[in-house]
Amino acid sequence: MHRIFISFLSLYLSACSHQQIAANDSNLEHYEFTYQRYSYNLQPIDDSFIDQQLSIIFPAISGAIIGSPSGEILKIANAQDGNFKLDVPLSVDGLAREISNSTLRIEPKDTRVLRMGTFHSYPYYLNLGDASFVNGENGNALIFVYFSQQVKIEGEMQIRNEIFDHDLNIGKAGWQWLEIAKISSKRYSIRRYLGQAKDIYFVVLLDNMAAVR
Repeated sequence: MHRIFISFLSLYLSACSHQQIAANDSNLEHYEFTYQRYSYNLQPIDDSFIDQQLSIIFPAISGAIIGSPSGEILKIANAQDGNFKLDVPLSVDGLAREISNSTLRIEPKDTRVLRMGTFHSYPYYLNLGDASFVNGENGNALIFVYFSQQVKIEGEMQIRNEIFDHDLNIGKAGWQWLEIAKISSKRYSIRRYLGQAKDIYFVVLLDNMAAVR
């Protein structure tokens, strides 16, 4: 299995609200994930590394599939011994926003989106760390995105020196898993994930200071 991790976000989370979005249990989807720890050069962290009080942080990225957190925390999950549980609100219409990027073709144009960002934190280490959902079959990064309605999104979007090709046909409102595949050194495609939930796992990236704790 390829060990590929694609990091897209700057660590802007310090400016975000730490108010989690509340919901009744009947309005939640429940997920359980395993996670793996890697260094930033994609080397597995030794199993002796102690991950007590590891928090997985899921901020809202409103109005963008690729973008930065918008100021609200959807969920903070406690993780330990390679597992964590994630409860996801079925609807986040109040936080979702229209996509403002003019280079994409969006029909209908008033569709609102919200991506679930992915970070991690340890209480003894001040810096927030990157993290990602991963397709266990091929190592591609996965992202979890809410759509307010059925929508078709096409076209390319450039962030810094990287280009993201969109080819999305979303059949209904709700959460969708999207897969990001590397086409070339600076180009990626974003498509619907067609695999199974059991093949999704989570990667926590640790820098040297955190890894040697």
